[in-house]
Amino acid sequence: MQENQKIKLTNPDGSIVEAEVLLYFNLNETNKDYIIYTFNETDSNDMMTIYTSVVTKNGQDYVLSKIENDEEWSKIKDVMRQVIKDNKE
Repeated sequence: MQENQKIKLTNPDGSIVEAEVLLYFNLNETNKDYIIYTFNETDSNDMMTIYTSVVTKNGQDYVLSKIENDEEWSKIKDVMRQVIKDNKE
């Protein structure tokens, strides 16, 4: 099994944390790049917590921002479902 890429994120307070990239993709419908990542945390049901953000380039840095609308979330969930389906086959 291939190991996922790691990224370092800088929090607003300046602290740096490392996350594991699960998926990086572009949606043609929105013309935006997205990243799905985890800090390998689990919730109360022992399920891995994942995060999704919009990725934009700012000079040499990349900035992660929130997904703001339901239509965009719906398209992202479709991508996630397709990845899960493809991995099961």
